[in-house]
Amino acid sequence: MSDAELEAFEEAVGNLGDRVSEFFAEGSDLSAEEINDDVEDLPMPDPLDDRAADK
Repeated sequence: MSDAELEAFEEAVGNLGDRVSEFFAEGSDLSAEEINDDVEDLPMPDPLDDRAADK
């Protein structure tokens, strides 16, 4: 995958995340930005580690 393809993919994933946050914000007391910030604070497992993430 080229750098340009990777950049386009990362942008598309970011845009999808924004759209999902906006969807969840509808009918919620939270804004899309607050939801997005909360999601970014979640622990992310190492994709190369095959063990389950700690809960």
